[in-house]
Amino acid sequence: MPKKIKSNSLVRLFELLLCVLPLVLFFSYYPVISFGSDSTMNFEISLPILWLLGFDLTGVVLLIKKKLISCSLKKWRFMLFPLFISLSVLWSLNQTRGILTCGVMWLVVIAVLLIVELKSVLQEGFSQRFLKWFFGSSLFICAWCLVQCILDVCGVARDYSLMCLGCTSYSFGFPHPNGFAIEPQFMGNLLLAPAIISGWLILQRSGIAERGSASVSAGRPWRRAGRTRPRVKYYAILFFIFSATLFLTFSRGAIYAFAVAMIFMVTWMGVKQKSWKVLWTFVIMAGAFLFTLNLQGILSQVSPTNDTYQSGVAKVLNHLSLGIIDIRQTEESSASAPQDNSAESTFDGYVPESTEIRKMMTRNAIKVWSQDFKTILLGVGIGGAGQAMHDAGLTDSPKEIVQNEYASLLLEVGLLGIFLAVALIIAIFCAVAKTSVSPAILTLLLAYGISLLFFAGLPNALHIYLLPACLWIVLKPKADSN
Repeated sequence: MPKKIKSNSLVRLFELLLCVLPLVLFFSYYPVISFGSDSTMNFEISLPILWLLGFDLTGVVLLIKKKLISCSLKKWRFMLFPLFISLSVLWSLNQTRGILTCGVMWLVVIAVLLIVELKSVLQEGFSQRFLKWFFGSSLFICAWCLVQCILDVCGVARDYSLMCLGCTSYSFGFPHPNGFAIEPQFMGNLLLAPAIISGWLILQRSGIAERGSASVSAGRPWRRAGRTRPRVKYYAILFFIFSATLFLTFSRGAIYAFAVAMIFMVTWMGVKQKSWKVLWTFVIMAGAFLFTLNLQGILSQVSPTNDTYQSGVAKVLNHLSLGIIDIRQTEESSASAPQDNSAESTFDGYVPESTEIRKMMTRNAIKVWSQDFKTILLGVGIGGAGQAMHDAGLTDSPKEIVQNEYASLLLEVGLLGIFLAVALIIAIFCAVAKTSVSPAILTLLLAYGISLLFFAGLPNALHIYLLPACLWIVLKPKADSN
């Protein structure tokens, strides 16, 4: 009996750690513990890293107690890519960074395996509890992002609002929040999952209502025994809030990824359900964008700069369209009117430098990668991209990173590593495609895949690797194949 009680306590702890994961992931930079830096990197540990340590320790102990180690070892084909990355530390140009990166990578790999392997020990009602934490924590962060904007236009110092230096009203005339992340692009990326999943639940719930399909309704983790399912309006409200806040971050990478992913999912579900009702999702998205656009105009009007409602709206459209939509000239007369505050914002619209820098870093990575056969095949080793570009005289500091995860991987692990990465992606796709929740998970993976074109790195993007696995076991009906 004591052993059983102890085992049950371990299961409850495992479930609790899983439930709080969505909230923990939002604190990817604040709070952070700093251990200094060297010429190539900063030594920091964040709340999600601490969560990984605790979760992996709990899960491994539970895995041993449940005698599931042998089943986990059967997943060897999923280990080839991380094993090769670990091996590349031997020829890395920055072994310290490489070793630390591998350490975080293996914490993530073990966590994902634990989530998948220990789904059988999760107790009844876990899916409902997880979704409550998932959507509840996302709503909390959305509220905080709005508060951040209000604090900024009220002149509250960044030490209290936690806004990054380039997030304040002095950049574009209106603030774009970073939440508890290091930059708005990561905040926007964190909102992709709640926005996409709430959007999928709208489409899925509508399909159930239309067809009355017993097979689809079997996978309803949001329903409790004896209670009716939440209405489509509930998910529509969530989808509106998450979409609007994502637009508010003003992160082009996240916004573009979200738009493409939703087109993919709505098309898929529309063909599957043979109904035009799925297009209502785009109506909600458009409403969320217009709401945010007006809010950014209002924030511009009340910000401590000489921007107006009209100039703020014009800047948003100009920047998001990469300079194609330009209505700024029509606002010159309004913008030139006397203002109480004379401070000028730094940017007047699209900032081509932000695009050009990313393109230049990608070209630099490819240039260094193609320098010799060994690098083409094996790369410069994990963690060595910044040092390699600096040694080639292409950057001013070895701390510079490639703002493109794919180019960064190509440089660090070469063609052999890319081949193993593609094989891993195909294996994951095949596993997910067998289930009825494949539209939701594959759409989320597509959004994350697109967003990785705009940044590189692991510690600030742990959600990309952890959330799909969690949502897969939560949303997947028990009747689906494993």
